[in-house]
Formats: sequence, structure tokens, C-alpha cells
Amino acid sequence: MYCIDSQIIARQLFDWNHFVKIYDVRNNFTLKSISEQDRSRAKTAIILNCECKATQNLIFEASQFRYFNKTYQWLLWDFHNNNCFNHLQQPGLNYLGPNAQIVVLKYEEPHYLLWWDVHSKGRHLKADLEIHLVAKATYSNETLQFVTNNDINDIQGIRYRGDFEGLKLRGATVIDQDNITDNEQIEQILSRSSKDPGVSAFTKYHYELFNILRHRLNFTVKFRNARGWAGHLDNSSYRLGFLGIMQRNEADIGASAAYPRLNRFAEFDSLHEGWKFHTAFLYLYTPDLHAQSRKGNFLAPFEEHVWLGSLIILNLVGLVWIVEERVKSYLTKITTRNVEVFKGIGGRFVIPFNILAAICQQGLDPVPTGASARVITVTSFLFSLVMYNYYTSSVVGGLLSATDKGPSTVDEIISSPLRLSFEDIGYYKVKFRENKEPSIAKLLNKKVLPPRDPYDLPVYTNLETAIPYIQKGGYAFHCEEVDAYPELAKIFTDSEICDLRAVSGLLGSALMNWIVHKNSQYTEIFRHMLNNHLIKNTFARDCTKALFESITWSKKLANY
Repeated sequence: MYCIDSQIIARQLFDWNHFVKIYDVRNNFTLKSISEQDRSRAKTAIILNCECKATQNLIFEASQFRYFNKTYQWLLWDFHNNNCFNHLQQPGLNYLGPNAQIVVLKYEEPHYLLWWDVHSKGRHLKADLEIHLVAKATYSNETLQFVTNNDINDIQGIRYRGDFEGLKLRGATVIDQDNITDNEQIEQILSRSSKDPGVSAFTKYHYELFNILRHRLNFTVKFRNARGWAGHLDNSSYRLGFLGIMQRNEADIGASAAYPRLNRFAEFDSLHEGWKFHTAFLYLYTPDLHAQSRKGNFLAPFEEHVWLGSLIILNLVGLVWIVEERVKSYLTKITTRNVEVFKGIGGRFVIPFNILAAICQQGLDPVPTGASARVITVTSFLFSLVMYNYYTSSVVGGLLSATDKGPSTVDEIISSPLRLSFEDIGYYKVKFRENKEPSIAKLLNKKVLPPRDPYDLPVYTNLETAIPYIQKGGYAFHCEEVDAYPELAKIFTDSEICDLRAVSGLLGSALMNWIVHKNSQYTEIFRHMLNNHLIKNTFARDCTKALFESITWSKKLANY
């Protein structure tokens, strides 16, 4: 058919108002009116003649740059050959999935025109092209008469694309355990309702969401396990872990989620935000964690080593003063025996009393006359002034304090005598290895890197091992609160629950993103399924109930 025939057919299609609707931009209209009128959508339409020589390369580039999606409606003209179908099945054409909006116009002898909807469940997985008739019309004497006229919105909808017929998708998840590579192992661990080492709570939550999609869309999956979520290879731009697998499009769906950092929105599509990731240091409050707890103990403002160090300094000052007096007495060459005896007695008794007077900020008697003695006296006064100001402010602050809170920030946790431990899971190790913040460096140097005794709580461990140490006091364990609270409630007494403290801030709190590769060919269909079936799913209701119970338990802790 000639170009003039294509123009005539296109013009008559416009008149029929079937595929394309023309809007005059010079007239007033709103996007809402366009989207709601006759179920049409404002899209970019591309009409392509498959008989052109460059068509094959153009279709390949459209796949490579991911233009077969919900944004672009493709109309491929193919009258004499099967070029369009051949081009759509060429090797390397991997991005053609259920989101594709492709209509192929074919000519059939003697005078029929047929419009076929073409899509696939995933050409990169060797899935076949699926073809459904949209419309059939006769064309003669430059007139178009439809014989069959199906709803294109229905054909390009879920009813025709919602069954993957057992197609095996590529999956990814995170289980931080050794030798977990078999698909059955991965599914067995993720399907357990109990807490497993190296598996985050939000991973199991998103695994159940994945099961909703698997059941509804009827596909299978081959999982690939990553030991962690993020990280880079030797400080390069090559991503490791779960995020690296998803970014390189090595998985179609993940049974885990990612933290919503700004730079990740350009690399991933988000399917769902439903799990609030919240971690904290959990420790039992004990009197040695805060000076305010010992209001009746006036030694509390200073630690034992401070008192001991101050006593040593004062003794050294007194010794220097005595030596100075002795040297001065010899230099003045006093020969009277009675005077020498008096000087010796003064050196032994008057100087200690003068040091005590300086500490108490009282006057001295006799007043030192030598320059060296006066320098020592002024130094003692300044030392006592600094110590006194800190001491009195600490005592008054403790007396005015209403409650004993203990360390309430990450910096206070680091400076406290608490021994720290972390859940043995990947995101801590990546954060400690790649984060260069001063607070993280301080945490590493003071709490993580120093060696520990074999019987001590390890730096990385699981919740079951850490609970007895938390209950004993002097230890803080960092993990997801939703994992810890139910277990602590089973073991801790009411008094211990009152003394339990939670300090967040090391890892930010946020709604986790269930992600796929940017412009994934499954983004739209996965989102649709979740939006329509998530609330109806029994597990989702159970998870929501458990989440609210955890939040309620947290609020009860805050009220103690």
C-alpha cells in the first residue's frame, strides 16, 4: 500500500475516534478531562512502517532504551510481509514484556485490515510473543468498515496479561548466612515465621508480598542470594549485594527491600512502601550509666579514676611546694637552730594545710612570699575552681532531674561504659566499612575494633544470644525493634521492662522501598497487582496487626 493509503486510513481512524484523538492545543483543556473522556489516555504515539529498512534497528534500539512501556503506544504498519513480527522476535530484543503497548496493523487478502495487540511475558526469558486481535475491518473504495471491534484497553489490560503460565522469573534476596545458594534452602528460610539469623524482618515481609504476586500471576522463580544489601567493589562504582543485582537488571523481582536514599530513585522503580524500618540500641538502665542516678552519693560527679588522678596531682603539688621551701631555706643560709626547726615543722604541716585551703578556696596563713610558692598557690586555686564548677553543676543538675534516663543519643551511647553488639546482618558491616562520618569512626575505634574476651558478647551476634547480656546490664544490642520487643516481653520482668531503654539514630528510620530495575517491564503489572490485592491478602492483614502491636508495645515502654 502506498503512503497516501496510510494517510487515508489514519485520517479515517481519527474520524472514527478509535485509536487516536486529536486535541487542539490552542483550545482550553485539562489533563483530567483528557484522561477521563472515553477512557482515553494522554500518551506518546509512534507510528512505524515495518517495510522501511531502518525499522529493525529502530525496534532494537527501542528495546535497548526501554521504550516498550506504558508511556509509548506503538502502531506498526505491516501490509505485505511479516516484517513486524520478525523484527519483534530478533535476537537480543530483551525488553518486551507485559507493559508493552504495541499494535501491529496487517493487510489480509482480499481486502481486510487486522489490528493485533502484541506483547510478551518477558523476551529476555525466552517467552513467546502473544498476539490478540484488536479489530478487523474491510477497506475498499477508500472507506473503512469495521467487522470486529474489540476494546483495546481491555486487551492491553490484566485479563490478557495477568497469567505468566509458569514462566520462571529471576529473583534476588538477602540471607546473611554461609552456604545458602539452593533455591529450596532460600524459600524454606524465608517462609518461616520465626526469626532467623542473618535475615531482616522486612525481608520476610517482602517475601510474603512476593508470594502474593507469584500466586496471582502464576510464575515460578529462581532465587539468587546476596549476603548484603549494598557496598562497592574496592571503592569502585561497581555495586555489590542486593542493590547491585537489581541495578544491573540481573533479577526481575526481589524478596527484600532497600533504604530510600535520594540517589536510588534514579536507578530503581518502587513497587510498594509499607514496612517502617526502625532500629535502636536496646539496653537495661543501671545506676552506673548516669550520674543523675546517684543523687545521694557526692562522689558521683567524678569517676573513680578522676578522683584518684586529682589526689595524685595534689600530692605532687604539695611535694613540689615542700621541696621549694627546703631549697629556699638552704639558699638563705639560716644558721639559727630554732629557726631551722620551725621551718622544718612549717614545711611538714603548714604547706598541706595551705593546699587544703586552696582546694576549699579559703585564704592562706601565712601568705607565701616567694614567687615560686605564689605560682604554686595560684595554680592550685585555678585547679580547684575548674573542678568545683563542674562538681557543683553536676550535683545541682542531678538534684533537679526528675527521672533517670541514661544515655539517650548515639554519641552518649559511645561515650558510656556500655559494651555494644550488633545483629549479625549485612547492613552494619557495609556501614562500618564504607561510612566515613566522624561518629562512625569514633564508634569503631571505641566499641567495635578493640578485642574482646572469648566469653564476652561478640560484636556481631543474634538476638537470642544477646538477650541474657542485656538482662544482666552493661550491654547494648542494636537491632530492629520489631524483632526484639516480642522476645524481650517473654523474658523480662515488669521492673526490667521499666528499665529498658531504646536509643535510635545510628541507622535512619524510613519506609522501605520494594524495588525493581528502573523502567522494568514488570513495574506496572506488579504495582497493579499489589494495589488491588494487598489489602485483601490475609498475610498483609496479619503483618499490619503485628506491626501495630509492636508500635503499641513501643508506646507502652515510652510511658514507663
